[in-house]
Amino acid sequence: MAKVLEGHPPLPVRWLRPLETWIYRVGGVKPDEEMSWKRYFWAVVLFNVVGLLTIWGLQMVQAWLPLNPQKFGNVPWALALNTAISFITNTNWQAYSGESTLSYLSQMAGLAVHNFLSAPRALRFWWRLPADCGAPRRNTLGSFWVD
Repeated sequence: MAKVLEGHPPLPVRWLRPLETWIYRVGGVKPDEEMSWKRYFWAVVLFNVVGLLTIWGLQMVQAWLPLNPQKFGNVPWALALNTAISFITNTNWQAYSGESTLSYLSQMAGLAVHNFLSAPRALRFWWRLPADCGAPRRNTLGSFWVD
């Protein structure tokens, strides 16, 4: 795990490097470019806000989206916002039973994606923070988009 967090992927997944390079190119990410702590912070905020709006939006319009064979209606805005915040922050608190409220698309594209992304995002940040803050005369944190 330490090798992965230090940027050395294990041999079985190195075949994904061309796909990763293509994703960086499409996203305009320069993998070797370092970010200041302010740019890193705003990248984290942007990523979380986009994720929050995506989860919230999926729940608010799920009645009209595909992958809703049970014909569930839209989730009330307050409950949808509560759920979105809880999955972005990795608390995963739910005031309902997902299988009786959310469509398959809302669960897969919203909740499952951010349930998967929130823990490694936090782990990488907390792994990087002590080393970067203690580094002498270093004003950069690496790249959030690469992390």
